[in-house]
Amino acid sequence: MMDEAKADGATSRGGVLVAPSVVKSQPAEVQLLDCVDGTKWEQVKADGVADALAGAHYRTEATVARGSGPWKVSKLYWGEAGTCTE
Repeated sequence: MMDEAKADGATSRGGVLVAPSVVKSQPAEVQLLDCVDGTKWEQVKADGVADALAGAHYRTEATVARGSGPWKVSKLYWGEAGTCTE
């Protein structure tokens, strides 16, 4: 999704709201689940036209892991627009 947008010259404006919940926690790994609120975020094509799917909610799953340094995202799933509700 992001690579395609970059190749098309698209940019984004606004931002997303996140409120992740911990699904599973271990000392060096945490699994998170969220319904990312993108209602104030939109992707704008190179010609200045906003993407028709702007303002949606996205099911998001992440695994963050801690090795010898800071916590880092090791797995990320970002669902299609409309894959969850508030």
